Amino acid sequence: MIRGIALSLLAFTSHAFTCHACAAPAAEPKSQYSSLQNCPATDRLKLANRTLERSGRTAIFHCAGVGGFSVYVVDDDPRSFLVLERGKTLYSLERPMASAFSLGNFPNVTGAKLAEWRLDPAGAPAGLIVRVAYQRADGAAASTLMVFDLRGEPMIIGAAKTNEEARDLIDGLLIARTLEEKLSRECNAIYVSLCKGFPPGPEMLGGCFDARPEIADEVPQECVADFQTNVENYHEAKGGH
Repeated sequence: MIRGIALSLLAFTSHAFTCHACAAPAAEPKSQYSSLQNCPATDRLKLANRTLERSGRTAIFHCAGVGGFSVYVVDDDPRSFLVLERGKTLYSLERPMASAFSLGNFPNVTGAKLAEWRLDPAGAPAGLIVRVAYQRADGAAASTLMVFDLRGEPMIIGAAKTNEEARDLIDGLLIARTLEEKLSRECNAIYVSLCKGFPPGPEMLGGCFDARPEIADEVPQECVADFQTNVENYHEAKGGH
């Protein structure tokens, strides 16, 4: 992933490679719940591609959420879906929950009692889990748990049969990001050590490599991909090399 030097190298000039604070046990992800039932009705909801208005076949309910989110439950007969709101930005989940839903017919969330919000160790919403009911091809009723990543623009991760499986989908992403950030910190600390005499900053590693190409032989294997990406980004910013 192209990300340049992910963290300011300036921070590493005053820290040893081993950070005792970083070694403290990380808090575990946890869940918080909000109701999707008995929420106030609203007359109109303007989405990016269309405006929804309350009518004989469409109902819109505005529910409280968690961590700066609120939730619109849109009952657009015969299907229903959620629209998330954070700040003044709306994120419609209509496509994954309704128009592109592939498990069966007539997907709806109006029967879901709760939304489960998966919080990262800092307490920010990282994922959303909500039950979607639908009709199978044979006419039987069924349901699934849809899982969304909330760390950027909300996007579908997948579906799960149980809450435990759904949480694992979100927690797996959080663990991967934590490991990536830890590796980035460790690699950046190594770069600072190898590039003594070069001012810390986004151009440090590229300038250091151009002056001392032999530092590439001292970069540990787990940092090689990150090292190459940073040097390539430096050269691209400088107009090629």
